Amino acid sequence: MDLVRKTFELVSIPSPTGQEQALCDHVQGWACDLGLPARRVGQNLILAPPARKDRPVVGLFGHLDTVPPSPEQPLKIEEGRIYGCGASDMKAGLALMMAATEERDRQGCDLVVVFYAGEEGPDQGNGLREVLDLLPDLDLAVILEPTDNRVEAGCLGGIHARVVVEGRRAHSARPWQGQNAIYRAMPLLERLRDRPRRKYVVDGLEFFEVMSATMAHTSNAANVVPDRFELNVNVRFGPGRTERDALEELREVVGDLGRIEVTDSCQSGAVCLDHPLLREWIRLRELELRPKQAFTDLARLTARGIPAINFGPGDPARAHQAVEWVDESAVREGYRLLSSLLRDVCRAAPL
Repeated sequence: MDLVRKTFELVSIPSPTGQEQALCDHVQGWACDLGLPARRVGQNLILAPPARKDRPVVGLFGHLDTVPPSPEQPLKIEEGRIYGCGASDMKAGLALMMAATEERDRQGCDLVVVFYAGEEGPDQGNGLREVLDLLPDLDLAVILEPTDNRVEAGCLGGIHARVVVEGRRAHSARPWQGQNAIYRAMPLLERLRDRPRRKYVVDGLEFFEVMSATMAHTSNAANVVPDRFELNVNVRFGPGRTERDALEELREVVGDLGRIEVTDSCQSGAVCLDHPLLREWIRLRELELRPKQAFTDLARLTARGIPAINFGPGDPARAHQAVEWVDESAVREGYRLLSSLLRDVCRAAPL
């Protein structure tokens, strides 16, 4: 497979969250051309040929959707780069999944390949939730999120919470008759501003737990002292800690200044670097290890006891940028490294 051509083909099919059907149809057609049975659930696809039972079963996972494209985003191949929305996050990774599937007869493992929708949107719309119960048993999972061809272990969990600070409405010409909810929220904003990141170490990897105000608004007219100020606070927490832990910490910060309503949450993902296949692959290829300082669907897999890592050719720094691109050389190197796991390491693995 021409990995560059395949990546460009994928980024040429727009697939912002909620609009994945065209890309899902394309991938399903590709699977049918290969003669592979593809189970489709909504805009999610599972490719799981019958396992041989005498070798490891490895799952490859990638989301079909992207964030909405920027008006500035070009679509082209130029000077060794593939430009397009989702090029880094994560259509280059999808191209690797497709290439590995096309070379399935050369692998030292049985492949289960999952393409799913809705990863970039709210947790409730994540397509992986719809298909997890349909998967066969896996010995190892690789999530092809952008990691710049490094192994990123674990992942942060997070909650989004609406914090409502209340005041008393008044005419803006007579503000002393009311209580401005924005001003009442200032101590909370200062607490969040001054709160340092906190190091959290797991198996030698340094994660940072943070709490950030990300959105704020009132819903009053311009000449009205607001009686309600809403703040979205995002809390990120490390592997081994829970959504409940994060909520309790947020309550301590907010105190009696506001009312808290959790609007979205996701669990943290476990660090799985002690898996024998991973240990050998990392040793053999001298791969760089990093913590995943973000959330990925690795958390859903490790919560079910499936050892998993993040590994993909995209550069995380390019993800969601106004001008997104991926290096051709990174795509080719990513496939070389992934193939060494699927072929050499898995073939040599004791059963």
